[in-house]
Amino acid sequence: MAVKILILKSLEDVIAEVQEVSNGLEVTSYKLENPYTVSIQQSEPSNGSDVGTKVGFYPYAPLAKGSTVEIRSDWVVSIVDPIEEIQKSYEEKVNGKSKTSDI
Repeated sequence: MAVKILILKSLEDVIAEVQEVSNGLEVTSYKLENPYTVSIQQSEPSNGSDVGTKVGFYPYAPLAKGSTVEIRSDWVVSIVDPIEEIQKSYEEKVNGKSKTSDI
């Protein structure tokens, strides 16, 4: 499985280890292992500081049992590779090393 960001019809960005599920002819869904919604917030400058960007990871489907979620392929608008900093922060989050990441 590869770490990808899925952009959903709901406009959520979900990062996860992604695997395609097919019926032999076409992709029917995506299996997401350790999925997190990615939130990007820009902070306003204060006291002469620069504008900052804060990236947060929040569990996708936090009430689901287990760490795997399957999403129908027709709910996925786009799939992209995360930039290195986001992938590293995600991997640290999954491995329990951080709660929120700043970039």
